[in-house]
This record gives sequence, structure tokens and C-alpha cells, in this order.
Amino acid sequence: MVIPVLLIQCKHKEKYELLEPHKIFIENITTKNESFYSVSEKVRKKPESSCAIGMFDSGIGGLTVFDAVVNADFFNSEREKLPDGVKDFSHEQFVYLADQANMPYSNYAEEGNTDLLVEHVLKDALFLYNNRYHVSAGSDEVMYDKPDIKALVIACNTATAYGKQHVEELMKMTGSGIKVIGVIDAGCRGVLEITGKEEDAAIAIFATPATVSSEAYVKTLNSLKSQHKGDIRIIQQGGRGLAEAIDNKPDFINTGYKKPYPEYKGPSLWDQQYTIHKHLLPYYNFDTTAYRMLYNKNTLQLSDTIEINSIENYTRFHIVSLAEKLRTAEDTIPLKSIILGCTHYPYTIEIIHKVLDELRNTERYSHFISDPVNLIDPALNTAKELYQYLADNELFNDAGEARLEKSRFYISVPDIFEASVETVDGKRFTYDYQYKKRKANQLIDYTLIVPLNEELVSSEQLNIIEERLPYTYRLIINKCK
Repeated sequence: MVIPVLLIQCKHKEKYELLEPHKIFIENITTKNESFYSVSEKVRKKPESSCAIGMFDSGIGGLTVFDAVVNADFFNSEREKLPDGVKDFSHEQFVYLADQANMPYSNYAEEGNTDLLVEHVLKDALFLYNNRYHVSAGSDEVMYDKPDIKALVIACNTATAYGKQHVEELMKMTGSGIKVIGVIDAGCRGVLEITGKEEDAAIAIFATPATVSSEAYVKTLNSLKSQHKGDIRIIQQGGRGLAEAIDNKPDFINTGYKKPYPEYKGPSLWDQQYTIHKHLLPYYNFDTTAYRMLYNKNTLQLSDTIEINSIENYTRFHIVSLAEKLRTAEDTIPLKSIILGCTHYPYTIEIIHKVLDELRNTERYSHFISDPVNLIDPALNTAKELYQYLADNELFNDAGEARLEKSRFYISVPDIFEASVETVDGKRFTYDYQYKKRKANQLIDYTLIVPLNEELVSSEQLNIIEERLPYTYRLIINKCK
């Protein structure tokens, strides 16, 4: 196995560009086989049609991309752009990873720890590239029978914004030839497809704060919109806390509380960037029943502490905040489309439409919101891009075998066997340990990656998956049995 290692090292020296800050980590995985993520003894071969399709996200949000792909029907059996009632990927096997232990990825950028964020993304890709996984959350035993992959989909906007090019460089170093597909380019192409070439339109990017600060969507849209003669305005809204609420992170949502709690990190009256404004309370129209809002006086208006405690109320806050940006912009063009720039956000599509309808009927916002507003899920265009790649490279599996039911699902959990790991009840990292104490290139396996089962996700998360993604839910539950 010496020759493959030397080949990697030569390529490494020649093409060390974006991966330069990760030199220690890269050298460890390419020259030693002790690491769970090592590629030093990986038998390198070009992708084959029988291989699986890899996909990862920082949590369950990426299942919206997975669901859109496995349910896609854009092409017929002759590979023409005509639906035929047969799922485009019905003969393909998928391997999905939810890096739940390290989510949400957005906070790494907010805490100035983007090198660690990129390392998480690299590890996600390496997990899918290799064939290893851990037996269970309570065991450090490693199994070696995970399928190889022929394409890799980054089903996470933040990971795409900060790490896609790094993963592409890593795949070149391995000599694997694995195609890397991200959701951002797909989302931008999707919104421009429905925007008239001479149409004036405001396009909103609703994404995690980290994706917003990267300006990845803005840069991509600006690079693609040259053929459009109309005036396209781009507005961004960072959805702080929404993805975390969907993934049931207790620093942002906690159904066990009936009053404000000090660990809360979502929008508040005092947050300078994500401020709950009392004069906008009639427009937020928060649901205050069943402790879906936490506050310290008899009403929200009287309270000096307000905390959001439901997915719907997080959505309400951010859509109204977006509408305010439209209202206060100079020469505002009505909002035509919203790109859902986080894979978690499609879970809230019905709520978003409901809030937009409410705002459209107010004097304050009626002139700034089109009827209808298109909600763009980048997952649909991601499915098309993946299909086209497999078709162009003759990588579709044998049509005689239905393989979707053989798809595998994995999730990361804190590594309780690593002495340096700091957790709350052994189930999740402490906030400071997760985002501040850990650094890139420490060569520590903070997590175990294990088969997903019902005990490793909350009942709230399972209910969301079952309600919004029924086919994906069935595939997951069948694998759990």
C-alpha cells in the first residue's frame, strides 16, 4: 500500500491550496492508518455504476434534499426531460450522514472558528468516501462494510459555502474522481429559471447567518444573472435559531421550560442583530399558547425578557424581519422569490406562506410582497444536476434492480470514549466545547458515526420527518427495524 500513499503525497505537495490551514489533519489521514478518517490504505478506483450516492448535512435538515432527490421525476426512461411516473433514482442506493453532534454549522462561523467548520465538512466527506462506521453510540467498535460512493452531494448550504471547494480539492488528492455537488449553485439556477429576463424582481436569501455572511448566494447569483436585463435586487435574512429549533437544540428551543432561561441564544429584545421589536408584535403575530413564547410579565408588550420557543414563532420572526428590510430599502422592488438557503427551512414552507399571506394583507407590507411569492427549494435543482452528472458519465446503476430500499442512514454522536470531550448528560457537547474550545488539526475524534436509529433523534424530529417527508421516513424506519 506504499505506492498509493506516495501518490497522494505528491499530489498533496503540488496542489496544497485551500487545504493549507488543514495540513496537519491532511498529513495524518494520508500517511497513517490509525485515524478513523484515514485514506492511507484505501484502494483507489474510479467511481463505478454499482456504487452508492453519498450525501451529508449537519443534521436532519439535509433529509429535505434527500427526499427531493429520491422522489424526483424530471426525466423518462430515455433520459428526456419528461416525467414518466417513475422515480429518477429508483435504482440507486444512497448513504446519508447527519452530523448531528456538531450541528448547527452556522455557529462556528459566528464564533470565528471556520477552520474547525471546514474540518467537520472534510470529515463528513471522508466518512462517505471510506467504508467505516461505528457499531453504536455505546461502542467504539468499527465496522467496514459501508458501500463505496460514486458521487457526493453536500446537502447543507453552510457546508457548501465554506467547504465545497475544500472537499473538491480533497477528492482530487485521493485520486477518486468523485463528483462533488453543492446546493447553492442549484438554488441560484432555480430562482433565475422562473425570473423573466426583463423582469424587475427582488430575490431574498433566507439562510443561516453563516451562509448569509459568506455571501455565497449573492456572489453566485451575481455571476449567473448577466443574461437578465431586468433589475434584480438581492436581500438576505439570516435565520438565527430556526435550524436549531428544528433540530431541537436546547440553547434555542426547550419545551421543558415555562419561563425564560439563561442559556437561550435566539433572537431577543437585546440582541443587536436579531432584535425582537415590540412595535412589530402585531405583525409577528406570535403564538403565545403552550409556552411557545417565554416571557417574564403578563404580556409580551409588558415584558422585558422575551424568548422564542417554537419553530413557527422562529419562522414568523424571520419572515417579518425580512419584510422590514424590504420596506426600508430604497426604491423597493416587490419580493418575487425566496431561496430557502438552509436545508432545514423547507420543513416550514406552509408557515412561510401563511405569514406572507398575513403580511400581504397589511398596509405596512402590502406593496412590497408579490402575490404569490415563489419559495425556491434548491434540492429540486440539486436532483436535476445529480441526474445529469450520472447520465453524462454513464454511472446509473442497472435498471433491473430497485436499490432505494437498501439506502443507509448514519448520524454522529459525541464520542464518550474520548476523555477530552465535554458533554451535557453524555448526549450533546457543551456550547463552549463545541464552538470555542475545539480547534482544527487537534487530531481528536470528537464523535462516533453510527447507524441512525429512533433513540438518537427526538420524537419532535421524527414527527417532522414523518409529516413532511413520509417516503424518507419509511426508508429510515425500515432500516431501524
